[in-house]
Amino acid sequence: MERLARIGQSRRSGARRAGRAGTSLLGSAQQVLRASIDHVPARISDLARATSMSDAAVSRQVTLLEKKGLVEREACAEDGRVARVRPTASGRAVGRRLRAAADEIFQEHLVGWRAADLAKLAELMERLGDDLTGESADE
Repeated sequence: MERLARIGQSRRSGARRAGRAGTSLLGSAQQVLRASIDHVPARISDLARATSMSDAAVSRQVTLLEKKGLVEREACAEDGRVARVRPTASGRAVGRRLRAAADEIFQEHLVGWRAADLAKLAELMERLGDDLTGESADE
């Protein structure tokens, strides 16, 4: 799993996804954008936890994403000193394109696989996902 995560987060993979999705966003910015979409609205510290990055690194990426019009910061109603990040409509659109690009690239790597192997992989990935989240197919 660690190897798959490293491959997915590599510069080369990020550049491939970006090229396919028609964006200039690379690795870390892609991760922060995805996290901002998945955790709406989110504090910088929430995004840092979600991406396993430091608060400072996430803040730099949020600034970059903000300049590109992909996210916006808003003051937290409970504490005005704290900003929350939320994706813009453009940010959500770029996020969808990046996810579609990742799916396409993944599918291309499976083209030569036999149907039985693909079915087994799907079954085992579903099982792994259930085990990692504590869910069960029977629930």
